[in-house]
Amino acid sequence: MKHLLGSLGGFLPGAIALTLPVVYIPSASDSYILPRASIVIGGACLAVGTSLLVPNGPRLGTLRWPLIAAAGASLLAFLTSVSWPLSLAGSYTRYESLPMRLSYLGLLASSVWLLGSKRQRDWLVAAFVLGTSIACLKGWLQWAYHAPFRPDGDLGNANLLAGLAVMGIPLAVDRARRGTPAALAWAAAVVVMGAGLLVTTSRSGGLGVLAGCLALIVFTVPRRFSLAIGAGAASVVGIALFVLLASPLRVLNNDPPELRLHLWSDGLRMIGARPLTGWGEDATGLSFGHFLSQDYASLVTFDRIHSGPLDVAATQGLLGLAALGWVLVVLLQGAWQKRSAPDVGGLAAALAGYSAWVLFNFDWAPATGAFWLLAGALWSAVSAPPHSLGGGPKGRRGQAGRSIGAVGLVLAAIVFAVFPVLADVWYLKGRADLAVKVDPLQAQYHWALGGIEQLRQAAALGETEPGFYVTLGDRELGLGNRTRARDAYRRALEIDPYYSPAAQRLSALGG
Repeated sequence: MKHLLGSLGGFLPGAIALTLPVVYIPSASDSYILPRASIVIGGACLAVGTSLLVPNGPRLGTLRWPLIAAAGASLLAFLTSVSWPLSLAGSYTRYESLPMRLSYLGLLASSVWLLGSKRQRDWLVAAFVLGTSIACLKGWLQWAYHAPFRPDGDLGNANLLAGLAVMGIPLAVDRARRGTPAALAWAAAVVVMGAGLLVTTSRSGGLGVLAGCLALIVFTVPRRFSLAIGAGAASVVGIALFVLLASPLRVLNNDPPELRLHLWSDGLRMIGARPLTGWGEDATGLSFGHFLSQDYASLVTFDRIHSGPLDVAATQGLLGLAALGWVLVVLLQGAWQKRSAPDVGGLAAALAGYSAWVLFNFDWAPATGAFWLLAGALWSAVSAPPHSLGGGPKGRRGQAGRSIGAVGLVLAAIVFAVFPVLADVWYLKGRADLAVKVDPLQAQYHWALGGIEQLRQAAALGETEPGFYVTLGDRELGLGNRTRARDAYRRALEIDPYYSPAAQRLSALGG
């Protein structure tokens, strides 16, 4: 039974990789992001649970302690969060919560434990490229029919589609160059994903795919040329970045680089205010307003700093950033030492492409979940063959503990992955009263109920929209609670100091 479970479990990471780019739920209010967030959390729980029931898989080796440190940093950031309900449930449409951050690490670890053969790694790569190609084909069709303005391939955001293509293209190029019987199919996937990336008009996506393909060259040339080719590749990426900044592309999508530089400067001040453990997972939108130096509202969403490393430092502190950096350094060292092993070059190039892309974006489940899956596949390729076998706890007591852990992870998947989707389906159908029963920490559903007590509850749960606090303040004022109304308007201005409706109302109250 364990052998069968281990064989089938080896294809579970590939199933997750296939569904992340393509699954969306039209019957949910958040049709695009929430389903993928649930796949990441639920998939990680099921994959780790399966690994517990098959304890004799590969060990994590030198990656073990970096992963433990990253998980510990996430827990510490949660314990010191400015809003633990927000950090546990995640803000609506974002969901970068504590469960999500732990799930990313779980996807990496479980992929190492479950991917016991090259065949299973090949399935994961093929599944991810197929799913990404389908999403890019959708984006291409959206562009042809002029809907939406920036094609997103039903991912809800054009940059997310670009992030997937940035990882998929180097993988497909690596497979196509080998001249296998399926080389033509891999080459076709490169064309489809390239066209999908083009219609997203994502500058970071173009830079990311360039970095990924150059990294593939560095990993596949003979060792004696690696240093020179690497220096040349870095120079090419630098030149490409200069062209983006100096050409008309700099104002593409109404997002000139000056805005990002100002935003990053504000983000650094936010990090400096709580440097060690950060403000808590997904709490940027609640706290960033204290540090904004100008009004970005009409151009850039200010609930994120829009740079992966800065966003991690803001939410998990320098400890969290250092721990994740440790994970990535160990991955890179292992990949470089085994760069001649099968699959290592393509997987390392995919991770390099994402790393370049995320410098100008932020972690988001549809793309970041795929990154950590591919990271696990890379470490599986690096550590095989031969694997160092695990041999977990012996005897009935150890097996019982593993079984209890697996059951606990299934329950966690229901609570953090299934219930939120169910709640959002009810929310779209106008049954917010049912939504709050299965997802009671999501402030959005309490807001939808509209009663004064539910509005107060939404505020206590850490709602990050300044417009909500204007609504709350207006209701409090209508009930004669001038002090509470004034506090609500002030809260709106703490989140966005340039939010004029709150400023106007506060001025009228003499606050």
